[in-house]
Amino acid sequence: MELFPIDDDGQLFISGDLDGWDCVAPHGIDVVIDLDGGLDACIPTETNRCLYVYFPFDDDDESLPNMTKLHAVATLAASLIRAGHRVLTHCKLGFNRSGLVAGLILISLGMPGDAAVSRIRERRPGALYNDRFARYLHDLPLA
Repeated sequence: MELFPIDDDGQLFISGDLDGWDCVAPHGIDVVIDLDGGLDACIPTETNRCLYVYFPFDDDDESLPNMTKLHAVATLAASLIRAGHRVLTHCKLGFNRSGLVAGLILISLGMPGDAAVSRIRERRPGALYNDRFARYLHDLPLA
């Protein structure tokens, strides 16, 4: 599993399925947003070590997930990044769902939607090929 840094400060990452914490720990990540079905068994269970947000949704071109919840997750992640935490969003392959959430986080941090889509596609080749997700981010006004 490879982690892809999205921002320049090394605070926001996307990836596919987690196959162990050994790949995550060196990056100092302490917040994981899991967008794929099935809980991640590798998440540390020590107190006060990792915040784990589980919000699976489908990756299809037909619909968007519950955007109220998704925006709340992105706002939380942006707040944590501002406080110095490192966040990983992940889904099965690390292209669409994780890209959508990372885009919402970037927008919450003040990046325009079109720039967020470009950044994610640049940093994670093949990301946001779901046109509905990319279009949603592109058209979203700044928070």
